[in-house]
Parts: sequence; structure tokens; C-alpha cells
Amino acid sequence: MTKKSSTSQVTNGKAFEFAIAQALSEELSIPIIPSAEYENTKSCYERVIKKLQEQFQSAAHLAVRHIIEKEFKKFESADPQGVWIASDSLGQKGDVRDVIVKCKDSEVGISCKTNHGDFKHSRLSGKVDFVSKWGLDPNGCSQEYWEVVGPIFAELKRIRVDSGAQALWSEQKDVPNRFYWKVLDAFESELRRLTTANTTESTEVTKRLIAYIVGHHDFYKVISRSDQVEIQGFNLNGTLAVSKTRFPEHIIGIDRLDGGRFSKTIRFNRGFTFNFRIHSASSKVEPSLKFAVSAVSLPPAEIYTHHISL
Repeated sequence: MTKKSSTSQVTNGKAFEFAIAQALSEELSIPIIPSAEYENTKSCYERVIKKLQEQFQSAAHLAVRHIIEKEFKKFESADPQGVWIASDSLGQKGDVRDVIVKCKDSEVGISCKTNHGDFKHSRLSGKVDFVSKWGLDPNGCSQEYWEVVGPIFAELKRIRVDSGAQALWSEQKDVPNRFYWKVLDAFESELRRLTTANTTESTEVTKRLIAYIVGHHDFYKVISRSDQVEIQGFNLNGTLAVSKTRFPEHIIGIDRLDGGRFSKTIRFNRGFTFNFRIHSASSKVEPSLKFAVSAVSLPPAEIYTHHISL
């Protein structure tokens, strides 16, 4: 069967996970732990075109060799035992690592990306309590938040049901003002409610938000691009051999951006800035919206970064 000339971003991402797992297995001389996730990534790798396979192989080996060099002491003493490909469900719990080297008493994890460095793709809906789900506050979203977003997502559900799930976003009038901005403004109000007070709890909420975005576990992020591979080290817990990353303690500001990218940009102290872009994620109307969370800036002295040309 002839491979298609193009594949989805999800398929490419899974294929790159396979390439990283293979490179770790070969470079460390350890097995890949059999699992359904591993078989899925292998299948995705086999579906991408030969040129992409070669690019992913090259990027994976270059990145893995660099990470092994950085973590040499750990790998030398910690007895690496196998490579494990994580399930997608772990990402919903704040673990962004895709491929993990299991050692005797520790782990080294890698987040794999292709052509983008997004941190999260979180959903909002009339049922998703993001404050609770993201681990910001066990009390969850306020009644004021639900009073704003509830009717919005209820309207989207009605549109979908009345159309037999065939209604398109392109057919809807004034989508930004009817849906996007109202949800974004309610989202901003919740964050301000939780973080504006100068208290220990508001500082903790800020740290929890960063932990949700970046990940609860330390890891290396490896981004494969057409001409280079980028390696970043996020070391909030101090378990890696690269620069320690300190948590920010408060939000400096939340800015509104437009220009076709309906979003809120959140600026923290210590040099962290993240953009939360909201979008429909589908051509058909659904009773939910999705965030693409990306970094606008990261503290250069505390986030290890290295580029290798392909």
C-alpha cells in the first residue's frame, strides 16, 4: 500500500514518539516495554512518508545523544531498564512526558513535538470545571463563571442537536463575539479571582497553573523541525542535570489579543508568558471549545535550550 503524501499532526507526533523510543532503546541498549501505546506509535511511524521517517530518525538520535550526554551520571548510576511510551490520559493529569526511560529508582522523560511547541490543548465546556480539573483550587469554578459560560455552551449544543450534528462553524454569525470572547473573558475573570490577592494561597494557585501548563514532572522537550531539532529542559523539581527552573509567584497581567487569534496572553513574573488561544478544533459545531497553549517567552537562564541542525 502506498503511503499518503501527508498525514495528520497527531500521526506525525506519534511517529516521532516512536523514533525517540527507538533511539533511546538503541543508544542505551535497553528494551522498549511492550504496550498498546507502543504499537500505536509504531503504526503511525509506518504510515508517514519515507522522508519524514528519515527526518524523525535523524532528529531523534541527535536529541537522544545530547540528552544522554547531559544525564550521563544518572544513566551511569541509575541502571536504565527500559523505555516506556506513556498513554495520552497521563497528559490530562499534568504529566506531559510522552516517552520515559525507566531506571531503578528514577525516570527521565521526553515530550515529543513536531513543528510546534504547544504545551497544552485543553478543552472548555459547560461541564468542564477547569479550576478543579487543572488542580488550581478544589472548590472549582465560581457560580459567576458558570452563569456566563453555561448559556454559551447550551446554545452550541442546541445548534448541534437541531442540525443533526451537521452545523458548521463557518455558517454561524459573529462567532468571536457570541462565543469566543465571552468564554475568554470568563476564563480571565476566574484566574484574576484566584490570583490577584497577595496571599500565600494565590501564590500557590500561580504555581499550580504553571505546573499544569508545563507539567508536574521534570522533562526534556524535543521539537523536530524540517531543518533542526530543538531540545529544552524543564527542571522545576530539580531532578535533571540542567538549570533549575523556578516557579513564578504571581501573574503580572493578562492581555487581550486579536488579529484572527482569539486569545489571552498571561504574563507571570520570572519571565514566563503563555498565550491561551481559543478555537473550535473542528469544522462542525460542538458544545465545547479548545485552547492551544503556547509559550511567548520563557526565562532563558532557567530553561535549558539547545538547537542542532539536521
